[in-house]
Amino acid sequence: MFLAAVPFASFAQSEVGLWLGRTGDADETDVARLTYRRPLNVEGRAWWWPQYLQLAAGVWRVPDLTGPTRRVDVSITPVWRYEGTRGYLEGGIGGYVLSKTVNNDTTSLPTSFQFGSHFGTGLLMKNASLGLAYQHLSNAGLKQPNGGINFYLATVSLGL
Repeated sequence: MFLAAVPFASFAQSEVGLWLGRTGDADETDVARLTYRRPLNVEGRAWWWPQYLQLAAGVWRVPDLTGPTRRVDVSITPVWRYEGTRGYLEGGIGGYVLSKTVNNDTTSLPTSFQFGSHFGTGLLMKNASLGLAYQHLSNAGLKQPNGGINFYLATVSLGL
């Protein structure tokens, strides 16, 4: 298992978060995602080594031609983050598993496995952060049609 090989840092540096988002393609598609981040041991590593490993679970409200409107996702994402004195920039790319594929007038996700990438920015506070992010999910052409979906997200994270 990948998680067993990840060098975790102390518990004090971990954080939990909430991401709330809506797609730009259809007003009736929303996501709420809980995140848990652990810092990775980056001392002595190359600049391209990610600073965090993010585990997440989300619930979607999405219309579908077959009727069901709820989806659940779980994901694992390495995250690269640059922090200044008051703000941050970050990006990540990882794997997502959906409880069911999505097929409607605006979105086609024909596989349960998706790749997800995001980039975002935000403000840093003493033990929290507030941010905005853009996220794209697609199957990278594993199965056609590969429509993908884009979310605009508001994020909040609290240090543990």
